[in-house]
Amino acid sequence: MDEEVINKYLRAGEVAYRIKKLVSNFVKPGTKLVEVAELIEGRIREYGAEPAFPLNISVNYIAAHRTPLADDEEVIPDDSVVKVDIGVHVDGYIADTAVTLVFNDKYLRMADVNQEALWRGLRKVKPGVRFSDVGAVINNYVRRHGFKVIKNLTGHGLGRYLIHAGEVIPNYRDPLTFGRFRSGRAYAVEPFVTDGKGLVTEVRGSIQIYALRREDVVAHDLGGLGGSVLKIVKERFKTLPFCERWLIKYLGRDVSINELRNVLNELSMRGYLISYPVLIEVGRGFVSQFEETLLVLRDGILITTNPEIKQ
Repeated sequence: MDEEVINKYLRAGEVAYRIKKLVSNFVKPGTKLVEVAELIEGRIREYGAEPAFPLNISVNYIAAHRTPLADDEEVIPDDSVVKVDIGVHVDGYIADTAVTLVFNDKYLRMADVNQEALWRGLRKVKPGVRFSDVGAVINNYVRRHGFKVIKNLTGHGLGRYLIHAGEVIPNYRDPLTFGRFRSGRAYAVEPFVTDGKGLVTEVRGSIQIYALRREDVVAHDLGGLGGSVLKIVKERFKTLPFCERWLIKYLGRDVSINELRNVLNELSMRGYLISYPVLIEVGRGFVSQFEETLLVLRDGILITTNPEIKQ
């Protein structure tokens, strides 16, 4: 990993950290989710970077992949637990970080345990350490305090324009995970903690986030709106996730939301796009989430999204 690449990762991390410190100014009960997303994504751009994926705002037992639709009327409820997952990139080099805001005192301890478990896991990271060993540190701490990690949500390797670059970092000791942290790589460690069953499932028909399946995809047989969508995605987002809110800005307001949704559904069914259903905790337990991005270098670990954590 050369110095230019490291600097781009660090710049993305710096912007993500600044955004993370501002989240509580935007996320408040009664505020529309779409307003929060537009404000935070706009602030990322003001800071000279780009969102690496649509802002995820996942409330209570919703764990992930919830971004507001263009016409979304949902507001942040009272007494809620709100996960805000933030992605920032600079020239495709990604910072991925998440925080949980708790508006119900009952869940403050769960969030505190989640955050401390993440920090303990991060302190374990060194070149050559098994992913599963870090997961064991996280899980052991969470279980000692009476909660569960969500076992089918994991941390992941990061690549240029790739949120999930193939490597999986479990939040428990998984005997089938043999991967190790390697020098010159970027990773996101992200434990999800719950008072529920410890698993998530997809909500059928709840697609709000998409990504191009392959950057080299050529849709010779597609014209009209479908062709326009693919052209915009390839040029603007490459293989990073996107949402309908972003497309509307490039397509113009003359395109109806329903027409766009039908086209996105068609492109997904025909294999041009990956779709990411909303994920919920199977026992309807409330969920918290904290996440940081780190670079593993020969001379140490850089946590790009949080200078407060000393490795």
